[in-house]
Amino acid sequence: MSAVINVQPWLKFTATTVGRDKLYRAVQYFSRFLAWYLLQQGYSKETVLRFNNLKKTLALSRKRKPIEHVEQAVVATAVKDEFLRFCAVGKQLSYAGYLTYDALIFLHGAGAFNFKNIKRYTELANKFWLAGITFSFLSGLYKTRQIQIRRSSAARGIKHHGESEKSYARTELKSLAREQHAVTKQLVQDGLDILIPSTGLGYLNLDDGAVGLIGTVTSIMGAEAQWAKVNKA
Repeated sequence: MSAVINVQPWLKFTATTVGRDKLYRAVQYFSRFLAWYLLQQGYSKETVLRFNNLKKTLALSRKRKPIEHVEQAVVATAVKDEFLRFCAVGKQLSYAGYLTYDALIFLHGAGAFNFKNIKRYTELANKFWLAGITFSFLSGLYKTRQIQIRRSSAARGIKHHGESEKSYARTELKSLAREQHAVTKQLVQDGLDILIPSTGLGYLNLDDGAVGLIGTVTSIMGAEAQWAKVNKA
């Protein structure tokens, strides 16, 4: 009975599209790192090819629909704060653009259709991906500033008001600390993720090993956030 209970959080996590995607993404990028590492260590081409094939297979299995992000962009128009609304809509539309071009790249790679401008499509896909992460990063910076303002206000409440006001201010500060922790974690994740499309566009010159490790770390971070969300941790 206890074994069944212990498995429930895992089942809830893997039942979500985001949860499964983060797991696939982690294995995909770790395979990319391993392929690079084994090549550097002089392993056979067959061994390296296994991990390259695993990486490609998982990349194909992770295909998502652009329309999902368009729908989320529509939902984001209800966000009250003007700047956060701008960032949320921009992020979702950017990811929709990224997945649209990513689908064309998939069709080309699968041999279903031969696009003459495939290099241009790959560049545009990376630019949309980079834009989406940038919108998310800017949103995190803005939220951090708003939290700092609220934290300063709560700190003044502890110094200058009665006991009930002080109690409320302490509760508010604890709540803001938890909120800032989540925002900071997302900022770190975005700051790392932004290196991947930047490398794809030639703005940076990271090797496959570095990109693979970065993708693995940010996938695990995303999986942890999704785990906490579905299991109310």
